Amino acid sequence: MVAWGLNIVAIKILVENFPPVSITGLRILAAGLVIFVFLYVKKDLQKMSLHEFGYVSLSALTGILGHQALLSVGLTGTSATNGASILALIPLVTNILAVLFLKANMTFLKISGVFLGIMGIYFILILGGGSFTKLALGDLYVFLSVIAQAVSFIFIRKASYTLNAKTITCYALLMGAGFLLIVSFALEGQSIAATGAVPAYVWVVFAASAIISTGIGNLCYNFAISKIGPGETAIFLNLAPFFSLIGSVLFLNESFKFIQLVGFFLIVCGVLLGTGIFERKPKIDKQVEMSVSK
Repeated sequence: MVAWGLNIVAIKILVENFPPVSITGLRILAAGLVIFVFLYVKKDLQKMSLHEFGYVSLSALTGILGHQALLSVGLTGTSATNGASILALIPLVTNILAVLFLKANMTFLKISGVFLGIMGIYFILILGGGSFTKLALGDLYVFLSVIAQAVSFIFIRKASYTLNAKTITCYALLMGAGFLLIVSFALEGQSIAATGAVPAYVWVVFAASAIISTGIGNLCYNFAISKIGPGETAIFLNLAPFFSLIGSVLFLNESFKFIQLVGFFLIVCGVLLGTGIFERKPKIDKQVEMSVSK
């Protein structure tokens, strides 16, 4: 979560130096190739059926093309602090979709969490920004990236019933990179080739973002989804925005208003309620558990 949190800062730096969709495609491609080589050498890649290919393709369309492109474009028009706060809604949106598509239970606490999350966004974007008319278009793009990411977690969960997380991550990254590069040529043409020289540290940021945050980060997260499900795994995403906010203040010299801090706190409370972390889990009789395990 530290790597994912600081990745918002890294993306903000990259999109200020390169065309956003093009550099995102290259970053995802680098991450996918590193994982592919690693898994190929270890002979740990599974073959996909047509059914599995469909789910992985959909996860790449939503989680890589949709989420990464919208996030990168959004961060060109809003601050990293705003972006990090909006991304804190991912666990909440994921659990709402899990209720709709994976037949998870919706309770009073979860509904309360949804309202707290909405209030938090109001505090950060409306009160923190001054008025609704000052709401940046970049904020909307980042919010749409939240929805795209949450949808991708549902497809990853579906694919993980028969595929291991490493295979899903590798192929989703490679497919998503292909989608992004196609879109980048259509939207940005050869603009990345015309980009002038950038400081050396920017390339260090690019490598760290691609390999550590995007590659290893997605690998670990998809493994967790395959084991405990998208809703439960999303709880740990609460930590990522915290590190994003710290990184934004330390490395980008961005300001953070007290009213925005209140909004962020409301979002975290909403996420904790919305993911059902405070609800009692039904106890499983040991006799039943033993019979099932046998």
